[in-house]
Amino acid sequence: HGRVKVRSTAEQEARKRKERQIKIIQYRKTLNSIFEKRDNNVFNDELIMLTERILLEIPDLNTVWNIRREAFKKRESCQEEFTELLKKELTLTENCLQKNPKSYSLWHQRYWIIQHLPTPDWKSELELCEKCLNFDDRNFHCWDYRQQLVKKAGVSNQKEFDFSEIKIMNNLSNYSSWHYRSKILPALFPDQTGKIQVNSRPILCAVNYNICAVTAIDVSTLTVSLFDLCTELDLVINAVFTDPNDSSAWLYQRWLLDYNAFEPNTLWQIVVIDNHAAIVCHGDTQIKPDELILTRRYVPLDNDMKDFTHQISVWHSYDSKIFSKRWHAILPDISSEIDKKFCSISIEYKNKSYDLHRSEDCNVWFYKSPIECVNKHDTQLTEQMINIQKLLEMEPNNKWALLTLIFLMKNLDLNKYYDDILKNLSILSKIDKIHEMYYTDIRSKYILDYKLHSYLTKENYKRFSMIDLSNIQLTVLYNEHYLSFFDQVNLSGNQLNFSLHRLAALQNCKKLSLCNNNLKNLKNFPYLPNLECLSLRKNELTDIEEILNLLKLHKLIKLDIRSNPIWTNKSKTISKIFNVTPNLILESDK
Repeated sequence: HGRVKVRSTAEQEARKRKERQIKIIQYRKTLNSIFEKRDNNVFNDELIMLTERILLEIPDLNTVWNIRREAFKKRESCQEEFTELLKKELTLTENCLQKNPKSYSLWHQRYWIIQHLPTPDWKSELELCEKCLNFDDRNFHCWDYRQQLVKKAGVSNQKEFDFSEIKIMNNLSNYSSWHYRSKILPALFPDQTGKIQVNSRPILCAVNYNICAVTAIDVSTLTVSLFDLCTELDLVINAVFTDPNDSSAWLYQRWLLDYNAFEPNTLWQIVVIDNHAAIVCHGDTQIKPDELILTRRYVPLDNDMKDFTHQISVWHSYDSKIFSKRWHAILPDISSEIDKKFCSISIEYKNKSYDLHRSEDCNVWFYKSPIECVNKHDTQLTEQMINIQKLLEMEPNNKWALLTLIFLMKNLDLNKYYDDILKNLSILSKIDKIHEMYYTDIRSKYILDYKLHSYLTKENYKRFSMIDLSNIQLTVLYNEHYLSFFDQVNLSGNQLNFSLHRLAALQNCKKLSLCNNNLKNLKNFPYLPNLECLSLRKNELTDIEEILNLLKLHKLIKLDIRSNPIWTNKSKTISKIFNVTPNLILESDK
């Protein structure tokens, strides 16, 4: 942590090397004795002494700690002896901590002892934690250990909350303290409704405004009342104005202000076309058998016949994963005796009913989640934005302030601040070259959110036939599951060479354009069952075998591969393609 390393002389290095070699010989001899005893099932006092000796020198030997626990368990039948061994082990681990306070296996051993002691001394353990954190307040091993201790010891959340504040005030850049505080705050100040009490206004639930995934703080459990949220934000503002270049307080602030706009398993859209049903969820969802039931009700043409129903309860993910955003099912054929105009389709899922509506101009049944009002703490977001703008007047090139300002603008109103967001991202890319590609990807995500918002607010199903995302400099395809039901997708003029695998969500796509995307190969191009027309023009494709494999996998009607290196030998390329698919319409220069 910023300490200058003192260089050794050649003579000192030689002496250390010789001492190290002697120690290695001794360690190997001791280890061999330990392993031999264990192999022979000899867990006597000598084994305990040998393991103690080597652990005092090398506390990171996880295998030796395992053997030591095994030796203790052999004596567990005598409770008095077992307890005495555990108390001595506390002394050993404390001595070892002085040598290496950041050893995973050492802290694990300490917690194992506490779990097996009949009456642990919780006060002493908490004092030990304080000593370790006074020595190094960023020791996350100790923070994790303390978190487990307070649960066992019944320490109040308020005491731990106060403790975290003391540590933060001692060192505002102590990320571990901020993170620990984020674990206590929701439990200490929960709102009775389980939500933040703030002003609400309608936003599109289909678009997730969460960018907090770049941090290590969990945003899924935030249920803090408004009063305490304001108090925490004041603490954060003091911290960022004190040291605006430190990331700790900025990340904590983002955690405070961010939240999920919808539950991960909320259904977004349901579409039934003929005998095929497809469901797209906002997030990765597991749908177990009989958990989601689709029911079709029929009215026969013959009035003497009774109404009857078909039910589907088994669904399959399009990517064969347990958790997926898109699920589908094959429905039984409809009898010719049934007038389809009189049937109805509904879905039951998690005690909710979803009625599907029939499209006016085509034989499609669909459900799309409505625009809902969700809690959005505009007042706090606006106040924070004003404070950060003041900070940027003093620190115009502060990357954390700029990034947080972008985040706040996007959460407040993406449409209103769209141009400002892109402008600030451009500035960030210039002042923070190391993370330039990261900012470029964020830009792509925000542009997609902006474009998707305009499409997804349209209510008529027929509007989903085509989406144009061309020439907007995308470097990553994001929220691609919202493109699932489009028949035509235009992604030309972007930089999606590393996002081909994300195209797997385009299960309904019939016409796809990937012109001028700097594609080097098609190795990650997925199987798209409905794909008929594909344009790969103006890329860097060199392997004809990849094209042939793609043709074998799909039933393409039309293909365009002009202005690629493989097109230089046009006649040979055309010959190979027609050998595989003789009826293919291959676009060619006139």
